[in-house]
Amino acid sequence: TSGKVLLDNLPVALWPRQSLGKQVGYLPQSVDLFDGTVAENIARLGDIDAEAVVAAAKTTGLHDLILRFPKGYETPMGEAGHLLSGGTRQRIGLARAVYGSPKLVVLDEPNANLDEDGEAALVRAVQGLKEKGKTVVLISHRPGIVSVADRLLILHEGGVQASGPRDGVLEALKKQREQANAANAAKASLEAPGSTPTESSN
Repeated sequence: TSGKVLLDNLPVALWPRQSLGKQVGYLPQSVDLFDGTVAENIARLGDIDAEAVVAAAKTTGLHDLILRFPKGYETPMGEAGHLLSGGTRQRIGLARAVYGSPKLVVLDEPNANLDEDGEAALVRAVQGLKEKGKTVVLISHRPGIVSVADRLLILHEGGVQASGPRDGVLEALKKQREQANAANAAKASLEAPGSTPTESSN
């Protein structure tokens, strides 16, 4: 009901739509690949900047894999599709999200289908974006990516459970779990057969 959403200190509503689209990268939870070449998919079916396509692929650790495709970056996705695992499809989606060096990158469950190597490549990609001054928003249920975050926002049943610097939020959650475990243990002890409450008198 108040305030503004800014991108580079300019209200989002004032950005021309075409310009805004180039400044926001998005990786959906379910990645759809388009009917085109590998390069066209990474370039969002727009004008292909070959150097930017290769840079995006290198950022996600895909460059060497793509070069092994029948026609490299010019391999049609219909031809390459059967060569792609779910993790590789997700990494092509990530390359698409970072193509053109957008200022804001939103990644929805980016490690859902990744193996250990893929997750390591994802962490390196996010670290590289941070070093370039980009803003990265990660939505994830898996804890592996948390180490690369600066701030955490924990949502539970539609509400904010915790928010703030990563280490502070993790410490608060740890204390909450410890308190809950202690309370559950005390309750279980009282409910155990043959147990009696301890009485004290002054």
